[in-house]
Order: sequence, then C-alpha cells, then structure tokens
Amino acid sequence: MTRRQSLATLALLTAVLTIAPDVPLASWRAQPAATAAQTALPKVRLIATGGTISNRAGGRLTADELVASMRGVDRYARAEAEQFANTSSAALTLEQWLALARRINTLFAEDPDLAGIVVTSGTDTLEETAYFLNLTVRSDKPVVVVGSMRNPSTLGYEGAANLLEGFRVAAEPQSRGKGVLVVLNDEINAAREVTKTDALRLQTFQTRGYGILG
Repeated sequence: MTRRQSLATLALLTAVLTIAPDVPLASWRAQPAATAAQTALPKVRLIATGGTISNRAGGRLTADELVASMRGVDRYARAEAEQFANTSSAALTLEQWLALARRINTLFAEDPDLAGIVVTSGTDTLEETAYFLNLTVRSDKPVVVVGSMRNPSTLGYEGAANLLEGFRVAAEPQSRGKGVLVVLNDEINAAREVTKTDALRLQTFQTRGYGILG
C-alpha cells in the first residue's frame, strides 16, 4: 500500500468515526440481507367449507392439505387453516351460512393482526355465498371467496393456483374496503356483481356489464 493509499484509508476511517462515534466498529461489518421469513408477513386464514376444490377421488382435501398445496404462499402471507365444513356447496344450509358470517366477524374482532380471510366454496353456490357474506361481514378487511372448476383428481386442476391468488389478494392492503371478493382464473370480481356463466369453463365467473376489479 502506498503512502497516498494509507492516508486515504485513514481519512475514511476518521470520517466514519466522526459521523457515528457511538457505533462500534464491529457493527460496520457486512450484515446478511433479511430473508422473507424474517420479514413480518400479513396473516391470512383459510376457512374451508368443501366444494370441488377439495373433492378428490377417495376423500376430500382438508383445510391443512389445501394450504400445503400452495407452493410459495410463504412469500406473501402467514397462512392459517380452519375446517368449517367439508361438503358440496349445495349441501350448505342457511344456518351454516349464518354461522360462517358470525365466525368471520368474530375472527376479525378478536384478532387485530389478521389481515384477511379466504373462504373456499363449491362453485354451484359460490356467487350466492359470496353475496351473502358481502351483506353480513362487518369488517372492511378483505374476505376472498375461492373455488375451482376441476377437482384435485382431474388433469388441469386449478384449485391450488386459485387458492394462492386468493391468499395474495387477501394479504394485499389495497383489497380493504372493497367488500367481499371472488378470485378465480387470474381474475378478481366483486361479490355483489359476479355470476357463474358456464358449468365447465374456467372463465365461468364474470361481472357482465361492469368488468373485473383486477
């Protein structure tokens, strides 16, 4: 090292110690970048009710199994799972709808850290379930209703992808105050306007005359 380089190094150290005299030199060593796991992520709870999204051959997927099917969800949210029911959507009763709305309101009231809730539903009554929750949920935090047109035993099952997108929407702060949302097939629709238009196609849920929210 030349004399000029030595003087430059000494000047740099002097400047550092002058700017931050109370910080030990050890703290200036390179620190590893924070990982996604170290960063506080929004907490999102899945409330599973059943439907095609869980209706695999030989038995229905549980709420925990649905969460496990989402690869990469830990990049967007801290996922929790709760099994409310596990049946076809047509079998859900009005009493269960009321209990579901009460459960969602209770969760939001008791857990201020809860960023949003995802509800799985069969597509036969998904629009009705979503509209009912839009009328009865008393929080501006996002509630996202998700389903799938294909079951887990079918080639091209899209349930895990729809569920992951639902978690991403529920974890997003900009989703607040927009009412209950329906997320399927890479689209976000408002529960108060969306309708099922086809019994087979993936793009069945549409908001005709208004358009998607995202």
